Amino acid sequence: MAAILIAVAAVIDPAWTSLRHGRPEIAVVALDASNASLARRVADELDDGFTVIGAPFGGAAGTVVVGDRMPGRLDDVRTPVFAVLPAQATPSVQLETVSVPPRPGLHARVPVAFTLRAAGAQGLSVEILLEAGGVVVDRAVHEISGSDASLAGSLTFVPTAEGAVPLRVRAGLAGGSAAASADLLVDVREQRRTVLFWDARPSWMSTFVRRAVERDARITVSSRIMTSRGISTDAGQPPASLGEQPSIAQFDAIVLGAPEALTDRDVDGLDAYLRRRGGGVLLLLDRQAPGPWDRLVGAGAWSSSSSAAGLLIARDAGDSTGLHASEIAWPARLPAGARPVAFSRQVSTTADARPVVWQSAVGAGRLVVSGALDAWRFRDNATSAFDAFWQAIVADVAGATPPPIDVSIEQPRLAPGEFTNVRVTLLEPTLTRGDGGETASARIAATLEGAGLESRDVQLWPHGRPGELQGRVRAPDVPGHYRLTVSDDRSRADAALIVNAGVTHAAKAGRDLLAAWVRAHGGTAFEAGETRALRAALVASLQPKRRAVTWHPMRSAWWILPFSLLLALEWWLRRRRGQS
Repeated sequence: MAAILIAVAAVIDPAWTSLRHGRPEIAVVALDASNASLARRVADELDDGFTVIGAPFGGAAGTVVVGDRMPGRLDDVRTPVFAVLPAQATPSVQLETVSVPPRPGLHARVPVAFTLRAAGAQGLSVEILLEAGGVVVDRAVHEISGSDASLAGSLTFVPTAEGAVPLRVRAGLAGGSAAASADLLVDVREQRRTVLFWDARPSWMSTFVRRAVERDARITVSSRIMTSRGISTDAGQPPASLGEQPSIAQFDAIVLGAPEALTDRDVDGLDAYLRRRGGGVLLLLDRQAPGPWDRLVGAGAWSSSSSAAGLLIARDAGDSTGLHASEIAWPARLPAGARPVAFSRQVSTTADARPVVWQSAVGAGRLVVSGALDAWRFRDNATSAFDAFWQAIVADVAGATPPPIDVSIEQPRLAPGEFTNVRVTLLEPTLTRGDGGETASARIAATLEGAGLESRDVQLWPHGRPGELQGRVRAPDVPGHYRLTVSDDRSRADAALIVNAGVTHAAKAGRDLLAAWVRAHGGTAFEAGETRALRAALVASLQPKRRAVTWHPMRSAWWILPFSLLLALEWWLRRRRGQS
């Protein structure tokens, strides 16, 4: 009967619910690949008293980090935090930071800056390699002068194709005793800046500057030349008026010939373009004449000079090449905050240098004024660098203009499932003044696409100043190339994201720094062999929580033993009685 009762209870499978103290959940995280084996050993030793998760976990009661560097993602760590420091290896090298311009131009020299720390390697040399697609594209060698030395430098990468290019920086000590690596991403774009040339009347100066800039492959030129009242000669897609903000806001820079012929409406439009678009305006004077443009410049009185022998205008006082002109004009006193861009002097002397080309800030924009009145007359390449000078000036002015939408991903190289922050800046709301009741609004959409992934919306929320947004992106589980696209009613921008396993990030090194950070987060740092002390500290800090636990007693395998014994006893008694 007892055996039958056990069998019936097993079929019914009764359950009891009670409040019990559950095992605390802790995350054990290796700070880099070299500490993965130590992290597994720590997890195995703690597994009998805790529920161990081998990755950052938002619901964990605490975190144990394994390594001797600061975590790359601090907001993934749950307090209290404890650290297990690996045995001190000497010598050692650690890449602390790597950085690269996020969207360089095609065929441009891209600087890859790095800082590293070497410990216990005095007298050794460290080799730093830059790899693109597994191929070394640049290298540098530095000698280490101290037992705990910090080094900074840069490598160079020249992209030959558009698109997202994964890069890796490797650092290793002589003899291969220690090495470190960090992954990064450069998003190569064929960037062509858009420039509007606007002549309120025909101007030789503006005409020849425009022809020089049109030969620059980095710049796309549109132009409008007012040849008579109501009649103009257009090229490209120029706006109908300088007062049309949405139309002129599409240009990165505006070059104005004959600025004295501008109207008050033109000047108002240029002022709004400078302040609300953050763009660049270049005024090419070819005569001294007052007009509404004076209030845009704010220079006051002007001085002028002429020389039959010619004047050299150069961006560097020691430069022997540049523009030539026989007539120049400059402000008697530069406006507050203005700075010279190019000086003039007599060809035969270095005296009497004048700021003929100068720049000032107007709101968030840049205003550049040229007083080289007849420099267009001196265009002979043998004596003047007319084309190169103006190509460089216009490219600098246009290149400094921020995009309407800027998207940046904090860490564009991620492992599957890893998180990173996204920052979006909307230019117009950021630059809109709020002191006169002026407001700006925008409808923003952000999506992550690529590698066969169905379009995934990314949530953004205000952060910092008006127009600044922040979001958080989880890397897809499938490795591949992805694009984060952000758009509003008029503009669109995107940033590249690459997901692959085995990604390593640069991080600040230093056992003392990590130990101080751990103490600030309510924990303690332990050496690799102090697992027993770590367990005691975890037990003292993590109070087990009472939770409802459902218990199924008949699911225990131990019930087979009494069930079998009872059946065996039944058989033995029946045999003793002579029963079959």
